[in-house]
Amino acid sequence: MTFSAGRDYRVDTLRGLLLVVMTIDHVAPPWITRYSSEPLGFVSAMEGFFILAGYVYVLAYRRYLGQPATLWRKSLQRGLVIYGYHLFGLAIAFGVALVGWGHDGAWAERAADARSFGWALVGWAAVLIYRPQYFDVLPVYVLLLLLAPALLQGLNRSGSAIWLALGSVLVWLLGQYWDPLSALAIAVSPIPSVWPNLLTWQLLFVLGMCCAVLSPQSPLAEWSRRPLVTAVIFGLAVLCLAARHHVLELPPAILALFSKANLAPLRVLNVLLLVQLGARLMAWFPLQAGVAWLALLGRHSLEVFSFHILLAYAVPPLFGAPARSDGDLLLLTAACALALILPAGAREWADHAGRTPARV
Repeated sequence: MTFSAGRDYRVDTLRGLLLVVMTIDHVAPPWITRYSSEPLGFVSAMEGFFILAGYVYVLAYRRYLGQPATLWRKSLQRGLVIYGYHLFGLAIAFGVALVGWGHDGAWAERAADARSFGWALVGWAAVLIYRPQYFDVLPVYVLLLLLAPALLQGLNRSGSAIWLALGSVLVWLLGQYWDPLSALAIAVSPIPSVWPNLLTWQLLFVLGMCCAVLSPQSPLAEWSRRPLVTAVIFGLAVLCLAARHHVLELPPAILALFSKANLAPLRVLNVLLLVQLGARLMAWFPLQAGVAWLALLGRHSLEVFSFHILLAYAVPPLFGAPARSDGDLLLLTAACALALILPAGAREWADHAGRTPARV
C-alpha cells in the first residue's frame, strides 16, 4: 500500500489493530481470548473503536465546516451507508440460519429469534431496536452520525469544547440510570433491552472528537504533561492493569465500577488513562508511520468490521471439533485475523478501479 501525504497512518494502523483484536476476541476459544481481551486494563477494543470513530469523524468532516448543508448531507449519507451494511449483514446471518447452513452457536440463536418473533423482527431490526450478538455496534454509530454534525459545529466555536465535554458527561451520568431505547423496546416489543446504551457510549465518541481538536499547546495538554501528573497517570494505569489480571485483588463492589455493560465510572477513568498514554506514544511517530496491512484494515474499517461479524458467526462452531489440537485452534485463529485483508483489499481495489478519492 502506498502511503500518501496528509493521511494519519498511525490512526489507520491503530484502527486496524483494534479490528484484529476484536476478531480474535469473537472467534477464538477462551484460552486464547484470556490474553487478547482487555490486555491493557479494563478497556476493550470496542471502547477504542468508539473513541477513534469520533476522532476520525473530525478529521474527515471538518473540511465541510464552512458548508453546513454539505456537512449534514455527507454525515447523513455516511450514516445511511453504515445502516445498509448493518441490515445487509443481518440479512446474511438470518439467511444462513434459516436455510439450515448454520446449526450451532449464533446461527441457531438467530433461527430461534426468527421463529419466536416472526416478521415483526424485520421492523424492529429496521428501527435499530433488535440488535443480536455482534450486531450491536453499528446501530449506535448510525445514531451518533445523526448528532455528529451539530457536535462538530459546536466544537468549532471558540471556548465551546469544555461545555460540549461537560454536556456529554452529564448525558453519560443520565445513562447510568436510564436507557431510552431499552424503555422503547420494552414498550413496543418483546425485546427486553437494547445494548449498548447510546446515552453512555456517546461519551467515548465525543471524547474522540475532543481529542482531535485539542491543541498540544492548550493549557490542558500542557498540564497533563507535567512530571507529577504523568507519574499519577502511569501509576493509576498500572493499578488498573494489575487489577484486570488479578495481580491486585479488588472487592466485588469496586470491580462493579469497572463494568463494561453501562460504561461504569472506573472503566471511563481507565479509558482516559490509556488515551493519555496512547496519545503520548503516538506523538513519538510521524503521521506516515504505520504497519501497511493494519493501516489498510483501518482505512476500510466498515467493510472489515462487517466481515468480522460473519466470521464470528461462522468460525466458532469449527473450534468445537474434538480432534482439533491447540495448535490447530491457534492456526485457525490466525487465519481468521489474516482473512480480514480480503474485504479491505477488495474495497481498495474497487476504489482504485473507480478512481474513488482517498477516504479518511
